[in-house]
Amino acid sequence: MKKIITYGTFDLFHVGHYNILKRAKEHGDYLVVGVTGENYDIGRGKLNVHDSLATRIENVVNTGFADEIIVEEYLGQKIGDIIKYDIDAFVIGDDWRGKFDHLSRYCDMIYLERTKGISSTQIREEKFDQYDIGIICDFADDNQIVNEAKLVNGFEVKNVYCDNEEELNLFQKKYSLPNVFDDYNELIESSDIVYIRCSIEKRFNFIKRALKLGKHVIYDPPATFKTSELEELMNLAKEKNLILMENIKMV
Repeated sequence: MKKIITYGTFDLFHVGHYNILKRAKEHGDYLVVGVTGENYDIGRGKLNVHDSLATRIENVVNTGFADEIIVEEYLGQKIGDIIKYDIDAFVIGDDWRGKFDHLSRYCDMIYLERTKGISSTQIREEKFDQYDIGIICDFADDNQIVNEAKLVNGFEVKNVYCDNEEELNLFQKKYSLPNVFDDYNELIESSDIVYIRCSIEKRFNFIKRALKLGKHVIYDPPATFKTSELEELMNLAKEKNLILMENIKMV
């Protein structure tokens, strides 16, 4: 009996997932499917998985192709699985070509062409609301928000404003954002959420202006040193049904 194994997240299950499972099963008599666990996804920085592990497993079961389903819970598990389940061939999409060649010591490697025109990423972009983030800064440092936003469904940092032309150009060169602005109002018009990362002297006024113009605001704390001003901002956000929140930096 020829045993095959394949792995995937199988989020927002689509025809591409179905096809790869079908074709994987055609390469052998017994198919083991590894579905990534939630903690494993988080640990490798994949924070935009929509479906629960139970839902993703159920979708794989419903295809009828999997003879056995396991959960991938840690980096390096594949070698142990191949040995444990006496696997003859590892099947994976060709977009992973070269990434798992080290496993050829333990079994045959089979790369299958992906179904064109469909992906979980594409479905996420079409299914969920998209929010453009604009940054107001004094210096060319994003506090990790550019990369972190890429890991969350529906958020993308696209815009940056700085009243210092040299720092604005440095920021654009460093992070390659689509839009740079030397006019605050233009940034506001182009953004759904504003991240205010500027000197404390400017912070209150920038936050207040963004809220007045109907934008959700994230800011580096403190927003202000004055209790009365903080209360004013909180009341304004509540009045306009907007989010006003601190950016908490994880050390």
